[in-house]
Amino acid sequence: MEILNIYNDNHELLGTCEKKLAHKLGMWHEVFTCLVFNPEKNTVFFQIKNHSHNNIHEKDLIEITVGGHYQAGENLEDGIRELEEETGLKVKFKDLVNLGIRQVATTPTPTYVIREFQNIFLCPIKGNLASFKNFDSNEVSEFIEFNIDELINLLLKRSDKIVGSTQSGNREVNLTNFVESFLSGDKLYLRLLIATKRYINKEDLELIFW
Repeated sequence: MEILNIYNDNHELLGTCEKKLAHKLGMWHEVFTCLVFNPEKNTVFFQIKNHSHNNIHEKDLIEITVGGHYQAGENLEDGIRELEEETGLKVKFKDLVNLGIRQVATTPTPTYVIREFQNIFLCPIKGNLASFKNFDSNEVSEFIEFNIDELINLLLKRSDKIVGSTQSGNREVNLTNFVESFLSGDKLYLRLLIATKRYINKEDLELIFW
């Protein structure tokens, strides 16, 4: 059983709550969100979420590399646990780029309500798909690597489809293969890729936000 810290909408701590109940009741809590990329190759890694993990979607969809809940009592740096659990990567927290907090409220299903303070990070690595190993296959089916510029063009609808590389081979994808809520609204996918490009272009880290 996972126990989470619960907050009000001003991010003031109220107490704790079991994870499933927190989502059922729509209680505010904190999560760790991280996009992993290789600046030397100009590529980015996404996970293909196993849809049976939380039964929100009817098929496996492409999501941000890492996303997981902070447990009650954990601090900001403890989010690195989620990165290691979901990817198998061994990364130091000091090597992450903190992009700030995204506050989001949405209701994917009547019994699964999202009220989250998402702590968002970028994680530059020198590795490739082979670096992603020993991850929880019950949660993640596999990882997929894209050229960043090609993915941006897809998100801007300048192209209809692109090809990504997975552990099982190349895969052609279009926008229907991604989580729709991250494409619309505040366009989180596109914002994170723009922040990634700004990092690669060696812009001032203090001025890079999600």
